[in-house]
Amino acid sequence: MNKTNMKKISIIIIVIISSCFNIFAREIKGTVYGLGENNEKIGLPRANVWLEGTKIGSLTDDLGNFLIKTNQKDATLIIGYVGYKKDTVSVPFDQDRIEVILKQEFTSETVIVEDKRPTQMISKSSISKTEIITDNGLKKAACCNLSESFTTNPSVDVAYSDALTGAKQIQLLGLSQVYTQIMTEKVPNLQGFASNQGLSYIPGPWMNSISISKGASSVSTGYESITGQINVDYKEPTNADRLYFNGYTNDIFRSEGSLLSKVNFSDALSSALMVHGNLFNGTLDHNSDGFTDMPQNTQFNILNRWENRKGAWDSKTLINAIYNELKSGQVSYLKNMNPDAYGIFSKVNRYNIFTKNGFVLPTEKFQSLGTILAFTHNSQNSNYGNINYDNEQNSLFINLIWQSSFDSPHHDTTASEEDVHNSYSLGFSYLHNNYIESLAGQPRFQNESVPGFFLEYIFSGIENLSITPGVRVDFHNLYGTLLTPRLHIKYDVNPYNTIRASIGKGYHNPLPIAENQYILASSRKIIFDENLGIEEAWNMGFNTSSDFDLFGWNFTFNTEYYYTTFRNQTIIDMDSNPFEVHFYNLNGKSYAHSTQLDLKTDFMNGLIITTAYRFNDIMQTIGGTLERKPLISESKFFVNIEYSTPSDNWLFDFTFDYNGGGRIPLTNTLPAEYQMKQTFPGFVQLFGQITRRFNFIEAYIGVENLTNYIQPNPIIASNNPFGEYFNSSYIWGPLIGRKIYAGIRLIIN
Repeated sequence: MNKTNMKKISIIIIVIISSCFNIFAREIKGTVYGLGENNEKIGLPRANVWLEGTKIGSLTDDLGNFLIKTNQKDATLIIGYVGYKKDTVSVPFDQDRIEVILKQEFTSETVIVEDKRPTQMISKSSISKTEIITDNGLKKAACCNLSESFTTNPSVDVAYSDALTGAKQIQLLGLSQVYTQIMTEKVPNLQGFASNQGLSYIPGPWMNSISISKGASSVSTGYESITGQINVDYKEPTNADRLYFNGYTNDIFRSEGSLLSKVNFSDALSSALMVHGNLFNGTLDHNSDGFTDMPQNTQFNILNRWENRKGAWDSKTLINAIYNELKSGQVSYLKNMNPDAYGIFSKVNRYNIFTKNGFVLPTEKFQSLGTILAFTHNSQNSNYGNINYDNEQNSLFINLIWQSSFDSPHHDTTASEEDVHNSYSLGFSYLHNNYIESLAGQPRFQNESVPGFFLEYIFSGIENLSITPGVRVDFHNLYGTLLTPRLHIKYDVNPYNTIRASIGKGYHNPLPIAENQYILASSRKIIFDENLGIEEAWNMGFNTSSDFDLFGWNFTFNTEYYYTTFRNQTIIDMDSNPFEVHFYNLNGKSYAHSTQLDLKTDFMNGLIITTAYRFNDIMQTIGGTLERKPLISESKFFVNIEYSTPSDNWLFDFTFDYNGGGRIPLTNTLPAEYQMKQTFPGFVQLFGQITRRFNFIEAYIGVENLTNYIQPNPIIASNNPFGEYFNSSYIWGPLIGRKIYAGIRLIIN
């Protein structure tokens, strides 16, 4: 590590330490209940709890528990939950715990709920730093699908993988999407062959929230998480709107529609149906290179969700079917299907079903059994010019989790969670993947069978300190025994300042063609220098979160530093030879430093400003030389401004996003007209949206990439796509210019 980087890290550590001094705070804990059929208290999950006169709030967990931190001597809390009367509770200074029992709303057939849920927040109870984008936060942008949901969040970058297919990939801690575990309802999803286009398979209107956890995650979800986890929670039938419709269109005539409806068959059984479709048949060529700037796309997506909550049994089942068709290439191919033109065609059929069941022992406290069973079929038929590429994946995932405690009196009905200081999760998992590929008529097969066991211990016996070590052992049929240790530490310095640290190992089974399909949109020859081993890396991180009041305003200041170092990595070498791409195992160093500072200011009158700065130092050994990883921005500066009028009828959102420059793979051996600079410049993107709320309608209008900045000449040798120099994979900036959009949401409770 050079002196410059050491200096930067030292400054960060000083800022981190200096941020942890706020002793004039108080912490209010509580539980929000509803009453069951026999007037028994039932914790209400995801109830809204906020401080009166502010936007400081929290959501209750699955048991109805919440935590609020405030400097107010005598605080007033407002609690709301769909289908229940809103309640206001005063909490004197000498009281730090409350219980609230909400009454069901019977006064009218229509339940009106004032939604003050914050757009983004950091989970106070999570032992790892977890950023949550709520449904209100998702509405701040057009948010057509998961890949377009991070516009107003500084932690996740989204970039095009190539200039033709429109596939978007996320980057967390500066590293590729394959090192981030994508989950839906805390079930692993979108891995393997779905990783290329998978982010577009989750429509924005379906999502209730997105949770972003950086660094090592829980061992209970598998060994795959290296840089973190992104978990999507769908809207639930228990608290979703009775009918929800979102229609979207933009100035290039891309149209989308999402319809959600729910049915509550009884207090226990409910179901939700979600349908989504999008269509774009245009041919855009703003830079006049003969290629479309945006692929034509047709998608139909349907999801049916069932929930059954009866006594000690909780069951969730989701069934999802997707059809996605994509066409791209030269304009003459799209308009006339010219057989001599360069074209890309891809058709994906995907079916996914999973069921989660939780059982709480009726005679024992703090003991439960959870089961997950998931099956996925994903098939793709495609061609890139003259190259045919097909694949098929069939996956089975089983997870059994037993949760209990070492020290709690299981038969003591008066015991509470505060009496539990030594709990644990013990489980078994099994993963099976059948991968079938065919590239230019050459088949590739892989059968992955991985049974595993895991144990996670949660210690909270020291006040304000939580320690969670975990370990899992997996027996991989291709790579042998995989040992995955992980450790999380959380310390609440005081109610307003929290320090977290983590360290852990992760693995990733490389699928070099499926996960890097952008290479097929070029004339490069694909060469495997050796058999690829499993990717293996350690990640360690440190972060702080501090809330404080200044000049009557509320501030939240977060700092973080993560270091990822690879023991083995699949190197994608595009530097050694511009006519070839080489895949081989790491022979040398590969690491990533990621540092981020962000400050959120709540001006108490509906105006919230979030600023962030991030620096990435990402190095790989390529061709025997330690090089900066190409096509990655080294720095980012971010500003988001949101404002809502006192009545919440008008909402305004504006985002400034500066991405710093970086390195481009070498092109100095190409003819002069095809050579690119060795580095790319920094660039700015601006986003804005205005929303108007009526009784049951929300109308919005917005703009993306207001400055109309586009990466110049994204395709090398576009005049000869079947020639030896053609390449569309050197993408570092936006490919589509200014885009104006409008939409409407119909919401019937």
